[in-house]
Amino acid sequence: MKLIYKSLSYLFKSSTKEECHKILINSNFYYEGLSQNKKETFLVRTLIFRFRTNFDSKPDFILTQKMKTIISSAFAQITFGLNMHTLSKFNHVFVTPSSYAYKHNNVLLDGDVNLRTKRVNMSWPTVKKGFEINDDALNLAIHEFGHCLIFENTARSYLSRIFKESAFEKWKKHAHLKYLKIKNKENVVLRDYAGSNLIELFSVSLETFFEKPHHFYDNEPELFLSMVILLNQDPRNKPNPLELK
Repeated sequence: MKLIYKSLSYLFKSSTKEECHKILINSNFYYEGLSQNKKETFLVRTLIFRFRTNFDSKPDFILTQKMKTIISSAFAQITFGLNMHTLSKFNHVFVTPSSYAYKHNNVLLDGDVNLRTKRVNMSWPTVKKGFEINDDALNLAIHEFGHCLIFENTARSYLSRIFKESAFEKWKKHAHLKYLKIKNKENVVLRDYAGSNLIELFSVSLETFFEKPHHFYDNEPELFLSMVILLNQDPRNKPNPLELK
């Protein structure tokens, strides 16, 4: 455990960390597979996000600490190899009790990132299902936070980008080739929704990267490895995904 996380760990009460551990060990498959040392780091990163993010819901829907922790763990998971712990522009997460629609629009949504309000919206039943079924490459929280990473990376100045420019350009090169495969009905790994645009392809790739990493690598090794470099982690290495092959 790095010294910075040992120091940050003291900011949280033992009871808070124990509560967080119990939630994560029963709900986050990625956390369950980590070594003890990496679990401690992951737990601290989850709590940092939980405490520094503005979680909200409708008055008649009770948003529990467990819900906040599970959602926060999705962000800790995708950024585990990156030097970031929170979102700066999209730090308002609004959780709904069911699918929702915007005013004057009949399309039901389970999640979206609103670029105007800078709010991340998520339907709790879909978030919950995403963690309960951990091998179907469907995880709403990971998907929506993937969008946030792309949007924030684009909005930042060159020197403060989330992703290394060379790594991001390499990913885009392989992502474009995959996009063409999807359009040509030659898709094997990612669900067809990834063919909407490269932003959706990134989020769909993230879901598959974490929930079906071996299947992803076996069928699209170049795209998979470009994501390993981009995110600085390899989920095939369960005890320590930061140990790159």
